[in-house]
Amino acid sequence: MKTVFSCVVLVLAFACKTEKKADTTISEESPKSEAVILSPKEKQGKELLENCLKAHGGMDIWKSFVGLEYNLDDNGKQVYQLTHLKDRRAYLKSKKYKVGFDGKVAWAVPDASGVSGKSAAFYYNLDFYFIGLPFLLMDPGVNVSYAGKTTINDRTFESLKVTFGSEVGLTPEDVYYLYIDPETYLMEILTYSVSYFDKENSKVSSAKVYSDYKKVQGLMMPHKMENFEWKEGTMGKSKNHLRIFSDIQFLKEISNEEVFEVPQDAVVEKLRD
Repeated sequence: MKTVFSCVVLVLAFACKTEKKADTTISEESPKSEAVILSPKEKQGKELLENCLKAHGGMDIWKSFVGLEYNLDDNGKQVYQLTHLKDRRAYLKSKKYKVGFDGKVAWAVPDASGVSGKSAAFYYNLDFYFIGLPFLLMDPGVNVSYAGKTTINDRTFESLKVTFGSEVGLTPEDVYYLYIDPETYLMEILTYSVSYFDKENSKVSSAKVYSDYKKVQGLMMPHKMENFEWKEGTMGKSKNHLRIFSDIQFLKEISNEEVFEVPQDAVVEKLRD
């Protein structure tokens, strides 16, 4: 679950007509930024990701929105979720709890006992990150490389390996693999590790199948995700864990940003350093 963050220098020179103008020539060459050299797999991975992003609607449309909201049926539990796309503040509400992130701390009312991981910091952007792929792979510090062609259940996919810089998010140890249809370039399967509660556990052991794609305001969005067992590159049986998304809507503005603020009766959880 990952997070993102001009200086203008004006030089004014004044000189009287009778005075000699100051020499403003810069003798030293301006420093040039070093070119990023990509390995063949990184270059191929970047190209594959670009094709995937285009198939999903493109980054220009994604960046044109400020917020994303939807209703989620999480194995029978109904949850409303709202995320600020620019700073990743969040607000989640069900009949039994409210969870949020104000930009600094995660919070829960009455507490986080009813959410995945029993942690507001773990849960507040869990579903958003899954539904936000592949767009969120353009966040700073995300590294992608081509992982080759892979056959899963008699179907061939192009695959991407995703890793994260050490300063990215709460779990930079996580590893993701995206499996992309070679004809449509839609992302169909995500395999991943979960190291939030155990930093040593970076083994990919879960698979999430994306389906029921529908175009929402120009972007292809999955409306169904199902979890499967994953072991040594093979997909196993369903874990009987379904996430059904409905009423997905992108927002040009968020009318009430007060929902992100920490309520007085909330249990607060600091994000990890």
